[in-house]
Parts: sequence; structure tokens; C-alpha cells
Amino acid sequence: MKKSTETPARPDATVKTQKPPFRPAVDDTKPVLQDPILRSDPMETEEAVLRLPSFPMIRPSES
Repeated sequence: MKKSTETPARPDATVKTQKPPFRPAVDDTKPVLQDPILRSDPMETEEAVLRLPSFPMIRPSES
């Protein structure tokens, strides 16, 4: 009578499962965030920065 811990008489009797071929996973990471000012046209950026809103003119009061 065999004990449950004994191995089978023929090792090739066990069925080997074959692994599927290696496939790298699809990259689902998001791209690195970039500063939109650095990506844009330098001249456009400079013009946008230099274009200041109009401020009301405050004249100095003469006291």
C-alpha cells in the first residue's frame, strides 16, 4: 500500500503545463505632465506675458 507522500513511480506520468509565451504588458501609464508654456512657441509666450490688462489711470492728488 502506498503512502500519500510517495511520488509516482514514473516522473513522466505527471502532465506538465506549458507556459504561454511572454508578452510585455500594454503601457497604461499616463505621459509625464509638461508645462504648457515650455511646449508652446516662445514668441507667443513672451507676447502673452507682456500683454498686461489695462489698469485705471490714477493721477496723483495734489495736496
